[in-house]
Amino acid sequence: MFNPPTLEDLQETRRANEKLVLKALESKPEWVETELAKTTGLALSHLRAALASLLDQGRVRRLPGTGTRAVYGLADPGLADVPATPLTGDAKKVRDYLEGRADSALYMSDQLRMTREDVMTALSLLNAHGMITCTFVGSLVIFRLKETQALGAEQAAPAATGKKKQVA
Repeated sequence: MFNPPTLEDLQETRRANEKLVLKALESKPEWVETELAKTTGLALSHLRAALASLLDQGRVRRLPGTGTRAVYGLADPGLADVPATPLTGDAKKVRDYLEGRADSALYMSDQLRMTREDVMTALSLLNAHGMITCTFVGSLVIFRLKETQALGAEQAAPAATGKKKQVA
């Protein structure tokens, strides 16, 4: 009797495939999609699912290729690897600024009247807490709050004030 895979089984397979892809991407800076499939031994559909997930996580980026060839490489948003210590005032300021918007570190520093280094330090701390994602637009890195963070803040605000959230 055939038992179809559960959602948990599929997620476990995707995570294993992501590890294979990341390991291959660490060995050289640029990979054509077909070479990556051969190197990892993954079917193209499984490779594309893993790449899509890694792109969403901001761990991989699509690079300019020639013609229709998809080229991928590791993403480096320039964030430091820091421990998830309590949020600083700067980190809270950047988090609040990112509510409902996405922006680059340079523009944030201008808008928040902070140095770019201070913004990057704050973003690194927010990243350590798993609160942000990044998207690459050419060489520009755009940061935003993860959807769960934005939703969590929305739902927590009415509870904190003691008022009920009005529904239109």
